[in-house]
Amino acid sequence: MRGKKIPKGTAIAMIVGGDLLLLLLGWFLLVSPQRATAKSNAQATEATLVQIAQVKTEATKVSAPVVQPKQPEIRTAYLYKLSKAMPMTTDMPNLLLELNQVVRDSGVQLASISPAPTDSTTGATLITLSVSGDFYSLTDLLYRLRTLVAVRNGGLEVSGRLFSINSVGLTPSGAGRDLNASIALTAFTFGAAVQAATAAAAPAPVDTTATTTDATTTTASSASADTAIGH
Repeated sequence: MRGKKIPKGTAIAMIVGGDLLLLLLGWFLLVSPQRATAKSNAQATEATLVQIAQVKTEATKVSAPVVQPKQPEIRTAYLYKLSKAMPMTTDMPNLLLELNQVVRDSGVQLASISPAPTDSTTGATLITLSVSGDFYSLTDLLYRLRTLVAVRNGGLEVSGRLFSINSVGLTPSGAGRDLNASIALTAFTFGAAVQAATAAAAPAPVDTTATTTDATTTTASSASADTAIGH
């Protein structure tokens, strides 16, 4: 029995079987636990990356500047120009001086200026100009009156009061080419219109006179009735 040799095929089979057994033991003892650990580490890494992305998104939302709505631009120069074209009061002396200056600059002769009282509801002041001059000078006067307040290239240009020309009447003067002109125009006041609108919006006072009279009459009638019943 001692001297009996193991067949070569059996020995090879035993060696191969031992190697396979070692490989299986190495797989279960070394490789398989490492694969599970690697998978767990991958899952943990992915969860960490998701958390980092969420934190970055929240930080971006917090740090983003709050955009405030754009406020309308108030141009003080325009307010000044409007107050020059339509002042808060009629200021009749300055109004007449301005008209007189415009008439002189146009080269016509001023005969009279006849202003009417300012309308307290609309703030309009009717003015009648009586002037004389040639046709070109009168045309220049009308042009100057119209262009004291104008809009050019989208901008407001104001060099005086706002006038609206209502009518123009021309008659021969009998002296060469000169004409007599009667110009009816309107100047505007902003303050009078505002006061009129404020007055219209105010509640009307309640008349309590009739109510008081009725109450007094009722009291007197009741007293008379009581007296009659007592007698």
